[in-house]
Amino acid sequence: MEKKETKNTQTIEMNNEMLNFEEAKVQTLNIGQLKRTHMENDIMGRPLKGIYHWEVIEAVRDIAMSHGLKAQIEEIFAAQNRDRTQPGVVLLPEVEKRYGQKAVEAHVLRRVFANIRLTDWDTDEFTANVAVAFHQDGIQIGFGTMVKACHNQCIMNADRYMQSYGKDKMDMNAMTARLNEWMADAGKVLSEEQEKILKMKNVKLTNEMLMRMIGELTALRVAHDTVIKEIQIKGTYPLSQTQINTFTEAALVKQREEGEMTLWDAYNLATELYKADRMEIPNILPQNAAMTEYLERF
Repeated sequence: MEKKETKNTQTIEMNNEMLNFEEAKVQTLNIGQLKRTHMENDIMGRPLKGIYHWEVIEAVRDIAMSHGLKAQIEEIFAAQNRDRTQPGVVLLPEVEKRYGQKAVEAHVLRRVFANIRLTDWDTDEFTANVAVAFHQDGIQIGFGTMVKACHNQCIMNADRYMQSYGKDKMDMNAMTARLNEWMADAGKVLSEEQEKILKMKNVKLTNEMLMRMIGELTALRVAHDTVIKEIQIKGTYPLSQTQINTFTEAALVKQREEGEMTLWDAYNLATELYKADRMEIPNILPQNAAMTEYLERF
């Protein structure tokens, strides 16, 4: 941090660390930088949502560590969105005057996604991960295997996803209790997931099966978005229409180049889309869980 004298002799703090959401709507930062962003408080000076984003992330890490696990906060992503009344990112000009243009401290971040890696069960292919999303709607937490090479989060069981809003919402005490259960049984959970992944790797997807999958994923999306109540499906679809297009293209390319696909390949193509820089943060974990449920049909 360097000091700069102004003409009226007041000293202001200038910071060379900045975030540029004009350049890219998703920015990567670390926990220290996240703590330095501008915090939103109510009129009593308390966190507007009852807890700050960085507090949630550190609390999740600390719960994992309390169970003797090696937990480390890895990538943290902050994202802008198009909500005019409560955008994902707000830049405060008055704070910029003190810390510098686009300084970390001058940002209010309302959409944050973090990966907390548990290294206790690392293999050459996999690691374990707790994902945390903090955004305008509330808080989401998911736990499961992560593919090392591409950092694809996998939720192999929909029961290992929870949120603080909407259907089946949980308050922070209930979420804390559930997370403690997950961490206490983490070894067993991850062992079960490895078995599930192995089974998925052994399920060959014929061209007919792939076409059926693409058709069903499209039908689920249409039934979710329709205004016709008689065919409308509640809940979350595994892939949006744009994602279905990308998924289909990637699957057809893989099938052509390699001659065959497995159910695990298909799931990996989907999880490649479930990332903060490729979709809206509130949809990442629930769509992942929805995809797992869907693939159980095969």
